[in-house]
Amino acid sequence: MKHPLAGLALGLVLQPLTALASSEPSTHRFTLDNGLRVIVHEDHRAAVVHSQLWYRVGSSYEPPGQSGLSHALEHMVFKGSSKLCPAESDHIFQSLGISDNAATQSDATLFFQTLPPYALAVALEVMADQMSTAHLSAAHWEGEREVIKSERSESVDNDPQQRALELPQRLAFPASASGSPVIGWMHDLERMHVDELKHWYQSWYAPNNATLIIVGAIDAGQVKALATRFFGPIAQRQLPAIKPPLELAAPGERSITQYIDHQIPNLSMTFNVPSLSTQTEPHTAAALELLSEVLGGGDSSALKSRLWRGEELVISIDSHYSGISRGDVLLSISATLNLEKIKTLSEVQARIWEVLESLKHTPPSSSDLERARTRIIARQVFNRDDLQSLALYLGELDIAGLSPEHDEKRLQTLKAITPEDISHAAQTFLTRDRMTVSHVLPKESRHESE
Repeated sequence: MKHPLAGLALGLVLQPLTALASSEPSTHRFTLDNGLRVIVHEDHRAAVVHSQLWYRVGSSYEPPGQSGLSHALEHMVFKGSSKLCPAESDHIFQSLGISDNAATQSDATLFFQTLPPYALAVALEVMADQMSTAHLSAAHWEGEREVIKSERSESVDNDPQQRALELPQRLAFPASASGSPVIGWMHDLERMHVDELKHWYQSWYAPNNATLIIVGAIDAGQVKALATRFFGPIAQRQLPAIKPPLELAAPGERSITQYIDHQIPNLSMTFNVPSLSTQTEPHTAAALELLSEVLGGGDSSALKSRLWRGEELVISIDSHYSGISRGDVLLSISATLNLEKIKTLSEVQARIWEVLESLKHTPPSSSDLERARTRIIARQVFNRDDLQSLALYLGELDIAGLSPEHDEKRLQTLKAITPEDISHAAQTFLTRDRMTVSHVLPKESRHESE
């Protein structure tokens, strides 16, 4: 029997109550008796709320042969539950002016909505019902499998840029599932059984494995009452034992060359490095973050000023590092060749390596380091001012086992990093035995030598 959504009626009485809330932004945290974590950030600058439900499960949790389970389950929870027919939540949300979506990451699966404050009760009731009573029928899985296979074909197999990234990512993580594609390998999708989805659901979709984040024009007391009403009756479960994904300290230099239709020559160099969660020294993640910014952050960074603006060997070059993760991560450098210059990927790679070696022996100037530090802090300030970005930031920290206090300590550490620390980080982590190199060339050049 399908039960009506109580939140449809309850939500209508919440709107006047938000006027009683303080206008000063504030953050509140509490945990329900069943283990559900709740984070509420009140901000009444606009009459809008961002709601996110994060589950601590993603592609890095999946064993060999079962890639794509988390993403497939994300699809399937919309295919009916005790209160909802398949896809009914979409129609309900649209009628209330709610935009919703879901996403799967390496370490998490999240469901999120942007909504008027009075509609929060409906969103929470829908997510609670999906957490506890999703049907996961075999008939619906057969149809949804084809949808996911089509999504993979369109977003990966037929997308030159995404296709170029997939295999190097797998190669870069030899000791864990962190490199597995979120959407799954096609052969795993083809043999995935609905019983595997049910087991994954029963293992991980539990209140004690989830965090609810509410940001915007709402009162924390209201959120607590609604969370208790809709999520409180769901029993917690015994969760599988899981360890953070750690990589080999020196897995050895790895390389791959791919030939892809309509692809401009591109190269990437990725290095296995620790995150804020896995660092063994308190300054390592901050030094790596600044090292990445010094290398390829702003237009005046080392790689951009020399290879892009100076020598014009590339039309783009960037570096990236994010330390917010539950396991080890990558520091990556990617570049796209300037076809007007008669240089090969190997020659550009050698030139990048010269810049890295130079940084190992000659620390960046104090002014270059200070510019990099300023860019990082400014980005963080601007991102936190956007409520949806703030909600994502709070969720990512929580999934990584971190808190805003950890991140504040990171910012303080950033301010203390010296030029010599940058050189030491480069010497320690930008080594060949930590590196994966990817060359991507147009398919038509397959039989041509570089």
